[in-house]
Amino acid sequence: MKVSLIHMKTRDTLEEVLSKTEENIRKVAEQKPNFIALPEYFSVPGFIENYSSAKEIFEETFKPTMDFLKHVSSEFPDIYIIGGTLIERKQEYFFNTCTIWKDGELLKSYRKRNLINAEVKIGVSGDGNPLVLDTEFCKIGVLVCADIFDSNAVEQTVKMGAEIIFLPVAALYAHPNVEGHPLSEKIASEKGVFIVKVGNVRSGAKGGRSAVIAPWGVISEVEDAPSDAILTVDLDMAKLKAYREKLEIQ
Repeated sequence: MKVSLIHMKTRDTLEEVLSKTEENIRKVAEQKPNFIALPEYFSVPGFIENYSSAKEIFEETFKPTMDFLKHVSSEFPDIYIIGGTLIERKQEYFFNTCTIWKDGELLKSYRKRNLINAEVKIGVSGDGNPLVLDTEFCKIGVLVCADIFDSNAVEQTVKMGAEIIFLPVAALYAHPNVEGHPLSEKIASEKGVFIVKVGNVRSGAKGGRSAVIAPWGVISEVEDAPSDAILTVDLDMAKLKAYREKLEIQ
């Protein structure tokens, strides 16, 4: 089973972001992956520090981003699109939401639970519902960036049967430097899951880069530099199954 990650640097305008994202999706679709994953806040120009409120981000980016994801998903109907994240509104609340698409249809969405200070400051709210989607290839779960630090969120996702956890992330200028992917590697090893970490980078901070992490170690990762990159990896589901059986994970 093949997954592709579109690791992206931030850009200054929504039009530029969406144009480059579509270019990258078209390029990676030629490799015929089963899943294409985008980063956290991929369509927010310059990332969220530029905005005074979540409402401002929602009004500028929500509809164009949803229309874009529907369009590219329709163009490549056999590929699941893990649509990074966007700011979604429900009544007076705003959420950092990851959407999952196939054949132009929105299948599921997941709201980030463990918010960072920058999100709280602009009025993003957290939510508490785990997400695992059963596909013809495997069961996939979603966590968003700092959710990986929430042991309850991780445990809920694993207990629902996730074999792959997609993890859209974003690296601000203040993102801490981290050597490797220690927490993701620990979770992958202890829980018997692949973690597909896909980054939206604004700085060269270690920790925001994209990587595919197996229970037996990091399979592949991009460089730390803030530049676009495409990472496509074949995941050995048979090997994962054998690993999980040793952990007695059903």
